[in-house]
Amino acid sequence: MTDARETNVGPETVVYAVPEDKRVSVGAPSLLALPNGKLLAAFDQTGPDVKGLTGKKGHDAKRNRWMQGRVMVSGDGGATWQLAATFPFRRASLFRDGGDVYLLGEASGGLCLMRSPDGGGSWSAPMELTGDLDLWVAPTAVLADGEAWYFPALVPAGGGMGLTVFRAPQGASLMNRKAWTQGPVAPPLSQLAPAAAGAGCGVPLGGTGPAWRDPVLLKVAESRHPWHAEGILHVLGAASSGRQHWAAVARLATADLSVAPQTDPDGAPWLWLPVPGGHAKFDLLYDEPSRRHWLVGSRGAPGLPLGPSAAREEGLHRLGLWASENLADWQFAAALAAGGEGPAGIRCDAAAAISGNDLAWVCRAGGAHSRNARETARIVSGRVPNFRARNG
Repeated sequence: MTDARETNVGPETVVYAVPEDKRVSVGAPSLLALPNGKLLAAFDQTGPDVKGLTGKKGHDAKRNRWMQGRVMVSGDGGATWQLAATFPFRRASLFRDGGDVYLLGEASGGLCLMRSPDGGGSWSAPMELTGDLDLWVAPTAVLADGEAWYFPALVPAGGGMGLTVFRAPQGASLMNRKAWTQGPVAPPLSQLAPAAAGAGCGVPLGGTGPAWRDPVLLKVAESRHPWHAEGILHVLGAASSGRQHWAAVARLATADLSVAPQTDPDGAPWLWLPVPGGHAKFDLLYDEPSRRHWLVGSRGAPGLPLGPSAAREEGLHRLGLWASENLADWQFAAALAAGGEGPAGIRCDAAAAISGNDLAWVCRAGGAHSRNARETARIVSGRVPNFRARNG
């Protein structure tokens, strides 16, 4: 009998593949499922040959690099994909506000936004929201809570990267710069809480400097959860800790957008959580019908990699799906992808979206000419039918 943990739930579909004669790599994707079943995927492209591509392009003058993003659309649940648009920025996140679809990303350190009034068929010109800042963003779910949208970003601070959050009102004209407010910048993760025992603060392996990567905002919806509180969201971010499957957590106060450590019942800082794939980019969704958080992320490398080896690309070849009621106890639900060994087998930086009774996913994938995990040449997708039945 085949172990379900080692069997893909369905075939991979190629969303996009870089032509073999192009020196171009694809970045982490974002995924959005529309009520009519249509799927939209967005990702950026970098590399020497981006400058010669047709379509909208941007130029990062600080680093002298060209960038171009692609929006792909599927009207058949992910079986086939077509190009819908190109965009001149990177690391973009898709989200929907009423009848409008938005694409929010970064160009030369500042936020950029595009709007589609027809489900991704046509798009506005890009709008620079913040001017020239020094932001690092990741494709993630732009979170709706109350009457506002929230979006996390990382900013250089205190010798590392601090977390800041942007907010805009739901239903407003989001293409207006005045609609967006930035919160204060939190200290770097290494300074956010003392490196002392208790509540997980001793997790980082000696010699490892903990740092945020790819933060995800979430709402603890279960009223019985000890972290549930009005006016409070949480940030759960991939982080370097010297160990696989650990992520960092912090509280966000929506009143002033300030970020602070979560505390345990005794008031001690609670900085670390055991999270599947917490050492690499993951995507996290809350599903009201199942009352569970669902996570797609890296299954890591076999054994117990420690220190620098915990972040090596040997662990970026398999993706999985997990479910949790409390963000601490996770149940394995399905194997999503297994790409094999070497750079061509890379499967990483997954994004997910709930589409009816199914869970759709996309990720970066290696190609024949990939030399490392940064040089991925394809975006691939898959689907987990009736995913709520896999909650263990």
